[in-house]
Amino acid sequence: MLNRLGLIRNIPRSFVRCYTTEVKPNLKLLKELRKETEVSMSKAKEALVKNNNDYAKALAWLSADAQISGAKKAQKVAGRTAGEGLIATASVEVPVSNGFKSKSTIIELNCETDFVSRNEVFNNLASRIAATSLFMHDKPVANSNKFIKSIPIDVLLKEPLMPHPNEENLSNDFAKTVEETIVETIGKLGEKISLRRAAIVTEGASACYVHGGDATSGKIGGIAVLQPKKVALSELDETATATLSKTARQIARQVVGLNPSYLNATDIPEEERQSNTNPEEFEETHVLNNQKFLMNPNLTVAEYVAQASDGSEIVDFIRWEVGEGIEKKENDFANEVLSAARAN
Repeated sequence: MLNRLGLIRNIPRSFVRCYTTEVKPNLKLLKELRKETEVSMSKAKEALVKNNNDYAKALAWLSADAQISGAKKAQKVAGRTAGEGLIATASVEVPVSNGFKSKSTIIELNCETDFVSRNEVFNNLASRIAATSLFMHDKPVANSNKFIKSIPIDVLLKEPLMPHPNEENLSNDFAKTVEETIVETIGKLGEKISLRRAAIVTEGASACYVHGGDATSGKIGGIAVLQPKKVALSELDETATATLSKTARQIARQVVGLNPSYLNATDIPEEERQSNTNPEEFEETHVLNNQKFLMNPNLTVAEYVAQASDGSEIVDFIRWEVGEGIEKKENDFANEVLSAARAN
């Protein structure tokens, strides 16, 4: 026993110290890491300690860790109902020959509770997905009179997540896809999050409007697409283009507020037309062009558009509401939390 103690005493102190001294996180790097990643203090410390205060390696470690924890959480919540969330929109002016044209998108991102839908992280994610969809393929649909077309969700999920056009500080980190960021967000917020649908305007002058949130996301969203009758869109001067865009936004507001089902009376299915005892009243309620314009009930929507934008017309519109068509289980999330608490 004494011989063993003697051997331990004879070990150089520098050799012992290298095995017992723990790396301490650099406070400046810790602050920067938390600001950039929004992770907890303990997780940021762990990342720096494990990577010997190498900031780049710590970031990579956090990203990999977030994917692992997010994937585990996503698997656990996969069977839950995500009927809450946000409708997010994005618009941008893109250059074309002889001028510019507007380009607009709309997406629905779902979560389980209204509480999470109001979370800043979730809101930012929805807005960035809408911005990402602006870069999707946008050729006109062949043999179709539709100016708005659906974006395949499986394709959008694989796209690099872009910053929103309205963001002041644009991020340069486009390494993560939409899907990877959703998985990470599930790990952060602890709820099922799913991208349900997305659509893009393929041509025409378009504008978005959302209600029940901020300027780009809310509970109800809509897009209106207008087209000049007399000239090509590219031939309009700057003033006429601005007027058309402003008019399109007013119509998008109308769409969100009065929820029309059809653009023109001729779009109403014959069976539905015959089942209504008062066709004129039905058309005034459900046909966008026949509705009374919200800002001036003396005009129909079609009359307002023609007057406001020198004979232009509405060629398409879309209106989405969060969770429409999703069968929600009452108290689904609350019951699961209660069950988990009882199990512990």
